Amino acid sequence: MTNDLLARLADLDAAPRRTPSAQETDREETLLRTILDDSERPGRSVGATFRRPLVRRLSFTAAGALAAGLALVAVNGGLPGLGGSGPLSSSELASWTGTAKSVDVAAARGSAAGKWCLDVNGTGAEPVISNADLRGKVASMVVTRGDVSAYCLAGSDGGTSMGISPVRQQPDGHIKVDTLGSRGSGDEELNYVVGWAGSDVKGITVRDHGHTTEATIEDGRFTAWWPDGDPDGAITGTVTLHLADGSTHTVKGDTLLG
Repeated sequence: MTNDLLARLADLDAAPRRTPSAQETDREETLLRTILDDSERPGRSVGATFRRPLVRRLSFTAAGALAAGLALVAVNGGLPGLGGSGPLSSSELASWTGTAKSVDVAAARGSAAGKWCLDVNGTGAEPVISNADLRGKVASMVVTRGDVSAYCLAGSDGGTSMGISPVRQQPDGHIKVDTLGSRGSGDEELNYVVGWAGSDVKGITVRDHGHTTEATIEDGRFTAWWPDGDPDGAITGTVTLHLADGSTHTVKGDTLLG
């Protein structure tokens, strides 16, 4: 086979000419999730790979099922936003605290982490920041521009961001998981979970890999992250809901994965 023929055949090869960047991989995964979400097939779990970590996009209903110690799993639809990835150092992750310090919107916008999160999540509509908190040296927040939202975690020099769906109102005693997973590796690995909560859900506690994390809840959305969890992004411990009537309900985290 001549070199000329090989060169012509190479032009027809559909394989990428280079390894996709982290941001390109995230965008490809976002498009895939959007297509799968539009299929509206109930009872089907969707998985996708972000580089090494496995990210599952699931729903979890907690009400009578939680009282019985069960979880109901279904596919969550919606159009996620777009994001990118950057470094979070091991020293920043080591500063993590289970109970977050609340950060107001003005402080979040003015911080180095807030500016990174705003810059990495595009331009256009005026950004709205919610669920802003600080755990040690790492700030996290939800950035929404129009109908596109992203969950962002950032330190002094960079961070990580992933697309999430708009808030969906939940009945009392219910939560739904929008997305959960992991980013990084080794001592730079972190886990996160993002979802929605009914108005009577006053607290959500995630216990995983020896870490106890109190989620940040604002306007029907909850967010939480912790270092050194399951590298595949699963919650292998438990999730506890604290309701307005003083009751609590606990479910094993692995039931979130179907």
